[in-house]
Amino acid sequence: MIRVLVVDDSPLARKVIAGTLQGETGISVADTAPNAEIALRKIESLRPDVIVMDLEMPGMGGLEAIRHIMRENPTPIIVLSAFAQVGGEATVRALELGAVSCLAKPGGAHSGRTGEIAEELRAAVFEAHQIRPEVLKGGRGTPQTVGAGATAGLSGAGPRRCQVVAIGASAGGPVALAQVLEDLPADFPVPVLVVQHMPVGVTAAFARRLDSQCRVRVREAEEGDELAAGRVLLAPGGLHLTVARRPDRRVTARLDSSEAVNGHRPSVDVLAASVAGCFGSQALGVIMTGMGRDGAQGFALLRRQGGRVLAQDEATSAIFGMNKAVIDNGDADEVLPLGSIAARLKALCSGPPCVFTRMGHDSIA
Repeated sequence: MIRVLVVDDSPLARKVIAGTLQGETGISVADTAPNAEIALRKIESLRPDVIVMDLEMPGMGGLEAIRHIMRENPTPIIVLSAFAQVGGEATVRALELGAVSCLAKPGGAHSGRTGEIAEELRAAVFEAHQIRPEVLKGGRGTPQTVGAGATAGLSGAGPRRCQVVAIGASAGGPVALAQVLEDLPADFPVPVLVVQHMPVGVTAAFARRLDSQCRVRVREAEEGDELAAGRVLLAPGGLHLTVARRPDRRVTARLDSSEAVNGHRPSVDVLAASVAGCFGSQALGVIMTGMGRDGAQGFALLRRQGGRVLAQDEATSAIFGMNKAVIDNGDADEVLPLGSIAARLKALCSGPPCVFTRMGHDSIA
């Protein structure tokens, strides 16, 4: 039984949230709290498995509460807030501090319409329960670990180098992704494309936050954006991100609202398959922490095209799910702790330019 603490200053919201969760098999609402101060005391005694928390509360705000909880009693936290609806900086900051997901509260801060997202909320609780909260506190892992399945010839030396990096992440990803991108130099020689499962409206704020912290340039992808060295394009929430090669051989980003894949839009599978088709053996994929199997098919295709795949290891993953699926399929060339990924990207993407060959046409990449 997953024991949940519900924290919200609205009595109606607390009642509706508790009722929504209490009716689900496998979930028990251990208690509720009207503010963060009371919640912190109850956490000490109840030790809940998951916390559902609003951000906007009187007294101590939700962000300060998340910071305190992650420092004193690390617990998976789901933010259920009207803030998530507008994708503000507070939502991004909550994820950075360790919240595992953010859901928009329908109808505003004190609305009792939470039942409208009942299925999504319940799924978020089950997902959060699988997260190891100590990983959310940070920790880059030891840089020397390399998976037993690493293939020969991946030392980064030699005449060939990768021409693009495609990264997929989900739960626990905002913290992990920030660590990887912060370690990349401003002159990182290839473009980076990212799918991070996030609510609609949040990815733009997340991209701005990353851009302010990283030496590489980070932005939310727009239709027609040209791929460029040292530029990171983040898939917008609610849209698939793919790539296309123009007649002049330049590669641009494409966005579409076609059907969700693996329950996600954007989907890692969609991005990985597109990159595999456009770049073939010169593509480098990275699969990171997250629940489910999104990315398993796409990175399998990328590897069949001759590309390379790195996977974040279990020890540094908040949820060993998406990356586990790729590893179990035998499609990870290397399994690395979080702290090793950026250095490996630099090694595999360095060196002289190579010839891109596709459908009988050669050009300098």
